[in-house]
Amino acid sequence: MEASSGTRSALRLAVLLAALASSACASAAPVSFVGTVPPGKDAAFECANAQLNMMGYTIEDGNEGVGYVRGRKQTSGLGVQVFTGDTYHDVLTASAFDNPATGKTHLRVVATRIIDEDASLFGLGDDEPERGEDTTVPSETGKADARMLLMSCGASDISGLDRGGNALALEGTMPRSPTRASPTVTTDID
Repeated sequence: MEASSGTRSALRLAVLLAALASSACASAAPVSFVGTVPPGKDAAFECANAQLNMMGYTIEDGNEGVGYVRGRKQTSGLGVQVFTGDTYHDVLTASAFDNPATGKTHLRVVATRIIDEDASLFGLGDDEPERGEDTTVPSETGKADARMLLMSCGASDISGLDRGGNALALEGTMPRSPTRASPTVTTDID
């Protein structure tokens, strides 16, 4: 028995609405990646700090003794700010720590995205106070930067979890290296 086109259209609409509803329930929580790095919390901290700088992040907080550093990079263009008054920033927080139970050094990188909700560039709405910051789902670029930071610091056994404890699909792991790895970019020019 063949379904009528009206029934198929209604079914398609129901599937579309269900997909939209499930995507609206997606977590806005930060995403955490962790990997085992060559020994030494101080060396892991130094590597994370250097990588954030090399990737264009502005260091806004950190503590070498504790082993964490946080960097922010604006990812939205001027057009977004002009029309909405918002600017988008990827934020990476890296923390290095030694696990006394295993004797291994780990590096955790938490990716998030901040929307800085201020008045538009041309001062429209200047009479209103700043709206502050809002945390949202990390961008794909922010998550890729987090993985690149880990790989560049020689991380192996990289795993990722969102704040809800859900495992994230990763694209692979770096083999453990006795020295710090550096990203290699190859370009073929014809």
